[in-house]
Amino acid sequence: MHLEIAKDNISVEDGILLAFQDLSYCITGSYGRNIWSNKKAYPRDDEQVILDSACGALRPGRLAFILGPSGAGKTSLLKILAGRKKRGVKGSIQGIGKNAVLVAQHATLIDALTVRETLHFAAELKLPKATRLERNDTIEMISKQLGIRDVFNTRAGRLSGGERKRLTIACELLTDPQIMLLDEPTSGLDSVSSLSVAKALQAVARTGRTVACVIHQPSSQLFSSADDVMLLANGRTLYAGSIEDLPNTLKTAGLICPRYYNMADYLIEIASNKHTESLAILENEAKLYATEMRKIAENDNSAKNEKIIEISSEAEALLNVNTINVQNYAASYGQQLRALLWRGYIGALRDVHLTQIRLVTHLLVALLLGALYKGAGAEAHRMTTNTGCLFFFLMFIFFSNAMPTIHNFPVESTVVLQEHLNKWYSLTMYCASKILVDLPIQLLCATVFIFPAWYLTSQPMELDRMALAWIICALTTILAQTFGLVMGAACGVKLGMFVIPATNIPMLMFSGFFIPYPEMPVYLRPFALISYFRYAFDAFLSTVYGFNRPNLPCHKEFCFYKNPSKYLDFLGLSKDFCNDVIVLVVWILVLEISLICVLKYRVYKACR
Repeated sequence: MHLEIAKDNISVEDGILLAFQDLSYCITGSYGRNIWSNKKAYPRDDEQVILDSACGALRPGRLAFILGPSGAGKTSLLKILAGRKKRGVKGSIQGIGKNAVLVAQHATLIDALTVRETLHFAAELKLPKATRLERNDTIEMISKQLGIRDVFNTRAGRLSGGERKRLTIACELLTDPQIMLLDEPTSGLDSVSSLSVAKALQAVARTGRTVACVIHQPSSQLFSSADDVMLLANGRTLYAGSIEDLPNTLKTAGLICPRYYNMADYLIEIASNKHTESLAILENEAKLYATEMRKIAENDNSAKNEKIIEISSEAEALLNVNTINVQNYAASYGQQLRALLWRGYIGALRDVHLTQIRLVTHLLVALLLGALYKGAGAEAHRMTTNTGCLFFFLMFIFFSNAMPTIHNFPVESTVVLQEHLNKWYSLTMYCASKILVDLPIQLLCATVFIFPAWYLTSQPMELDRMALAWIICALTTILAQTFGLVMGAACGVKLGMFVIPATNIPMLMFSGFFIPYPEMPVYLRPFALISYFRYAFDAFLSTVYGFNRPNLPCHKEFCFYKNPSKYLDFLGLSKDFCNDVIVLVVWILVLEISLICVLKYRVYKACR
């Protein structure tokens, strides 16, 4: 069995006829697979068939609805036609285009941006060679076409469900895509909003584009807005063709829709095996229609001197489809970075939780610590108390920057993946912009916290020591937020809320605060060597008590430690500030690379 892919460069005016035959898609679990190899260890019986020799066609200039009960394979079909599914797919696709977009079921938007700003960001990436005036004209035309001109200055987070759907569609229309596939664009909307979205899609189709969308149980008025319909049941096609031909085809199979009955509901009943005696006839009619459409598509290709590319390797064929869909960006890397920085800074300035409240919290906690540990850094008999104060500095800096990220980034990462898959920008450029956008906020948080707390707790007021302490706080802040980004992208909110504390408890245990390094069992010392808290704590204590600091005054009858250097020796600290900084920087780089790898893995999973 092999996959055939016919590629063409048909313009929007000519349109793209997308025809497919014998399209099958199966998924299997991990049962029966050797975890060390891609080969099957033994035959499995857990294979699940999603599509079973499905066939059909999507015609340009016409709005097509894909219907079927839950589990019929509608969403999987869209993802395959968009090149998002690779593994387990077999069959023939004729007319697949390079400029196809898939709009997910749930609108993926940055809530902090207004409608105008969202469209401006999309235009910067999708129309990089156009002038500002041309971009504005395109935005005006599309926004009027989809009926969102009146909410231009409204933030995306305050839009209604229908307005969010239309804004998502408008962003994808800026590229003038030849094929637009939408997964349940009317789900969660009332009948009026659903009809307005359908009318907007119909207007898009009339411009010569190929538009198809999955619709879940449409009303009769919504159903009549479509030109073509495709009916799926258990992964097989029961009908494919125009709505006008639907009654006659059903009549051929001995099926007549009752009078005053919603045709869409009747089709769902047929697909739910309530009329099993007629399904074979309907399937044959659908196959004849798909064969006819395939011949038309082949003739169009022949007239344009195009040829079908047949690839015997299923995996290689689908990989080529994926490459076409993901890696051809309209904007250069520099334009991508500029647009992402613009959006990132706007979002950061308007983010109440991650930016504004976080800064205020850092200042308030610094004042509270100053009141609690007042004078602890200048007296010999309070060395151990001051050590606890400095360790709390690090703990607060880390968790106050890691935990807020876990709430926001999972939503943002979903937006990023959707935009990346639709060829807006590369993940590398996104991660680079994320670093540059977060850096000023991270440095500001460290500054707002460390200087008031440093002064109020009577730490040594020497500029070089204060600068070193600021560097350690800044590096800890960057490390913490990057750690939160990785956990947010990999685990999501619920699991991430558990994983961040759970993974950092061992780091804290081996930091050297609770037990000095020389007292740790030899077989556990390697854990201390990878604890970033140990290096941050070592550098912080070295900044305060190292670098030949003179003896501290003792205001009690007896002070166990007066010499700061001997105190550091007692704690078993290395007193190697440069080495500590290098390890923290290496940890940050490892986490940044991990973030890119996690996002790329999610893209890989989305395209399997």
